[in-house]
Amino acid sequence: MENFWEENISLNSFQISAMTFRAKIKSLIAGRGTGKSFITGAEIDENVRTMPRGITGVVQQTLGQALTKTLPSAFKYMEKAGYQKYNPKTKIGDYVICQKPPEHFYTPHEKIMSYEHMITFSNGHSLYLLSQIAGARGPNIDYTLSDEALTLDKVKFDQEAVPTNRGNEEQFGIHSPEPLFKHHGSTFTSSMGYLPEHKWLTDFAAYYEEEAGIQLFVVWNKIVNMQLQLIQAKMNNDEKTAVELWKECGRLRKTITPFVSKDGVLFMLSNAFDNIYNLGFSYLTRMYKVMDLVSFMIEILNFYINKVTDCYYALDDRHIYYKADNDDYIRGLAENNNFDWEELAKGRDCLWDADCDPNKPLEITPDWGTKISLIEVAQECTFDFVSGVITLCDNNINEFFVKPDENTDTMINALIDNFCLYYSKHKTKVVYYTVDTYGDIRLANSKKTYNQHAIDRLKRHKWNVRVRKHPGKEPPQNDKYLLWGYMLHETEPRLPKKRFNGARCKYTLISMNNTSVIQKNNGFFEKDKRSEKKTSVLPEEATHFGDAVDKRIWTKYGTILKKGSGFVNPRI
Repeated sequence: MENFWEENISLNSFQISAMTFRAKIKSLIAGRGTGKSFITGAEIDENVRTMPRGITGVVQQTLGQALTKTLPSAFKYMEKAGYQKYNPKTKIGDYVICQKPPEHFYTPHEKIMSYEHMITFSNGHSLYLLSQIAGARGPNIDYTLSDEALTLDKVKFDQEAVPTNRGNEEQFGIHSPEPLFKHHGSTFTSSMGYLPEHKWLTDFAAYYEEEAGIQLFVVWNKIVNMQLQLIQAKMNNDEKTAVELWKECGRLRKTITPFVSKDGVLFMLSNAFDNIYNLGFSYLTRMYKVMDLVSFMIEILNFYINKVTDCYYALDDRHIYYKADNDDYIRGLAENNNFDWEELAKGRDCLWDADCDPNKPLEITPDWGTKISLIEVAQECTFDFVSGVITLCDNNINEFFVKPDENTDTMINALIDNFCLYYSKHKTKVVYYTVDTYGDIRLANSKKTYNQHAIDRLKRHKWNVRVRKHPGKEPPQNDKYLLWGYMLHETEPRLPKKRFNGARCKYTLISMNNTSVIQKNNGFFEKDKRSEKKTSVLPEEATHFGDAVDKRIWTKYGTILKKGSGFVNPRI
């Protein structure tokens, strides 16, 4: 038979369930390697087939996120399903990107004034790319789809995207001859949220306990902890323990079998174990070896993070997280590459970041440790990416970390090289290096300290290094606690507003949100660092990134509020 081909697509249980359950709203929270991109592609494919001339709104925080993350992965599946980008020379193809479709293509029922942000298929179904940064308002749509939904501003989504999810009831809805159940629904796929504002994604799971008495997240975290033990047992060649743990994980997994709520909501959790047939167990052991524990547990095993109650940092009081893709640059890059999905999916650099001023120095602070070594990257600016107003801000714009190996020199080189590669196009090659006093310890078999080795490495990459060091010993935890109180409550006009790039500084925020505070008998406050010593506590490296941020903040701003030998109580 001509024009016929066969494509083998292997699905895992998570993908099958997500595709086959009949639901109006889907919230699918899964770790890396589970096949979320396949589900996004499958949802697009289903919408194209079942809603010809309809519109699916692809809602992302930035256009760059849609063009470089969501769509390249989704269209890999679409191409396997037979979709081809339209070729104007051969006049063959199924879709066009961000341009007016050819005359023989059908157009959506909704009148479209501009195709600048649309991907149009030959049967008239279109994907409308909605950016929250630019304003997620557009034509009436029939369905919303959001990948990495934890980056969405939920308030904006409800105000802008939800009201547009209406119309076409005669074609697909309650007034049509054959109503489509998913019409005017939504699919959210995401990795696990790590901030209080991400809680709305896991709130969809409330029906498990309300309708079936299932404490989903309690059971899920038990499974994840056993899966970690299983990996460790396999690596230690303890097959008996590994088999017992595998069976117990399977038994517990059956107790949280996914189902659709009475209101048509489907919530599902998944991790790399669900895709082990395609990934192989070697993928899990390889990721365990190269990643630090907190990254592995959240990114791969999809551990549910529940913020500590008594937090050292008052992060809940104000919205201080933002996302800042340079959409104009990314859109230009996409057009120059003719929207080549493979090119758009390649790694990013500093030119993609709207919050990185190439004409200003960068500020970095290391934290050298036995379990994880890292640097935080910061920069002052006069624009608040959260409120959009002109004001002085101190922004954490990026983070880098490595898992140390036996060769400490190589670990330092890897960390600094990663930083230098990402910022190789940064115009002003000046970096303020806040010294980690632990890093003044001399390396084994070397005359250099950690800090000296890192600074020399920066200089080899042609960076001009300016060293900052706090005079004397480390300040009391209570003083740092009070300084953070001033900064985060924004009660001291001499201090800048503190902001974090929520997408680029993920583990910094996890660290700070999971750092407890202890009040001593003398009434002073102290950071609870016991989590660094307990392998049973997640995240294991709870305080390390926060320590790096502390060092720079204290060194740079600590003297502003100094009075005598301590701080004036901010009474907050």
